[in-house]
Amino acid sequence: MKLKIFSFVLLLNFSLAQYKFAIIPFDDLSGFKGKWNLKIEVPRYLGDFILKFYGVEVLPIDSVIGMAKGLDFKDAFLFSELNKKFGVEHIISGKVLTFKISRFTTGFPLMAGYESYNAEVDIEVEIYNALTGERNVIFGILGEVKERGLGLTLLGKPTDRYSEFYSLDFLKFGSNEFNKTIIGEAMRKAGMEFALRLKRYFPEIISGFSEAMDISGTTELKVSLVEGTILQIGKQNIVYVNLGSEDGIVAGMTLFVFDDGEKIGELEVVDVVNEHFSSCKVINSTAEIKKGNKVKARVVK
Repeated sequence: MKLKIFSFVLLLNFSLAQYKFAIIPFDDLSGFKGKWNLKIEVPRYLGDFILKFYGVEVLPIDSVIGMAKGLDFKDAFLFSELNKKFGVEHIISGKVLTFKISRFTTGFPLMAGYESYNAEVDIEVEIYNALTGERNVIFGILGEVKERGLGLTLLGKPTDRYSEFYSLDFLKFGSNEFNKTIIGEAMRKAGMEFALRLKRYFPEIISGFSEAMDISGTTELKVSLVEGTILQIGKQNIVYVNLGSEDGIVAGMTLFVFDDGEKIGELEVVDVVNEHFSSCKVINSTAEIKKGNKVKARVVK
């Protein structure tokens, strides 16, 4: 009974706002043998990622499931109802092609050896027009983490990664603990690529910059604000900033430029050179962008 009441309240709250995107269950073709239901967990994670990264309105997958009532999730009637009741314009679907964590070991099990772990997530994303039911966009995203160093095991004592590898099934997908694992890192990379690819097709989702960090969602992904400075003005609208990979910056991200606290422009990251240095191109400005201007960005971790 409590579950039914919660679902009703959830749907009622969402009916008060106009939503642009809705997430529906994905097809799971990965052959993953763990306990996580990837059909639900992967799209739930991706929807929450763009909610927190862009602040874009996303109708959660749980609300869509509640509305479907036995219908095929790609049924044109369901799409139409999502549009009428929630203002959904675009339906995000997809296929989980690969979802795996692999372990490599060598040496003598009870004496000394080496081990390494890899994680890979490969997803095909499809986006449908809620009004027409037509598929307008299809693209692939990949999240991959390869550990370069091999962990040393002594006298059969398990490493931290070993313990993590065999306790994954006990973690909630998208929780803080999950996000710190190697597969959590791979999912975060896939989520970032998803967000950046989405921006190419729907540039209007970059509607402005907000410093709000308290966006609630369906996972425990955290939003952080990073701030930096323009170090140098180059040629052909290229500028250089003191933010890089350690700050959560990746190529394709949008940085917002400020002068005396006022937003005056936007940059797109072209190349992340190292931990705290990137080159960017100016994509628009309302005033001259100069050396020393502050830049800000939101990152999801």
